[in-house]
Amino acid sequence: MYPANPMPELVEQPSEKQSEALYSVVAGEGEGFMLGLAAGDAAGGAWDLGYSAVTEQATVISYQLITHGRIDEERLVHALLELDGADQEDPVYRAESAEFRAWLDRSREGRAHPGSEPSLDAAARALPLGVVFRKDPESVVSAALDLGGIFHTDVATVVAGVISASAVAASCFAQSGLDLIAGVAETVEATAATLASRLNDDSRLGSVVGEIEALMPAVGISTGEEALKTVGGDHSDPVTTVLTALLLAAPVVHRHHLPIEQAARIGGSRLGAVVGAIVGARVGIRAWPWAFANDTWFAEIGRRLVRGPSEVRDLPIPYAVEQHLMSGGRPGFH
Repeated sequence: MYPANPMPELVEQPSEKQSEALYSVVAGEGEGFMLGLAAGDAAGGAWDLGYSAVTEQATVISYQLITHGRIDEERLVHALLELDGADQEDPVYRAESAEFRAWLDRSREGRAHPGSEPSLDAAARALPLGVVFRKDPESVVSAALDLGGIFHTDVATVVAGVISASAVAASCFAQSGLDLIAGVAETVEATAATLASRLNDDSRLGSVVGEIEALMPAVGISTGEEALKTVGGDHSDPVTTVLTALLLAAPVVHRHHLPIEQAARIGGSRLGAVVGAIVGARVGIRAWPWAFANDTWFAEIGRRLVRGPSEVRDLPIPYAVEQHLMSGGRPGFH
């Protein structure tokens, strides 16, 4: 598992050129995750002018965690519905998934209950949890189960969220390569009893630790198609898809954006966001090669989740930011 009190040790990792040594050190303890998440979302192209509802949801969840340190279902549902125009405003979600759209519609009718469809949404939503609970693996898993259960009943979908949150938590402490894979596997294995009791379904849990550990011999794969093929190639299974993200994000490479691009090619904005958050948590706050709006805002969100303060009153209101982005006086980003 990831350490509770890590030391910023230099760790040799494989690179794109096996003859070269690369090293990874703790860079902000996860501060760069949100910037990487938005970069991966934008690279995935769900919304052709920048980031989509994937990042918008992560922003709302991050605000909840900054101010309260946990997820409260009632507050979260209200905040998410606000961006959907529930307060007699225009909706500002962009390119939301079909599963999220269905959940929003049910919630607006007063029935905010989870859906049964397999979805990668849980993996993207759980990413901020890995940062805020990075020193407590049990809390990472418990919070991911709580959050996933608000939206989903499909076990593989919820487990995918547990895996992605655990990967971000490990990455906050610069774990990469085999260490990253092993850390995620150990977290899932150590919390197996919690997972089994909460999900009431062993059909997917029985094999998931072995599936994670089976990634170890393949660490170093750099293309999305090869990574997906290695984990079984099933696009419809959220666990398989998030394991593809884990395999792509594991190696330390010179050009940090390349794993994000590969994930976006095979899994769009949601998988791009997962890999972006894992890589961003490891490399810290940095500029990415493609432009997207509100990057300084996302950097500050990441900083606050890691270092505080537990306050958002001096930060922009998420609805106002997104409404301005969609209907500002001048087109494009400024």
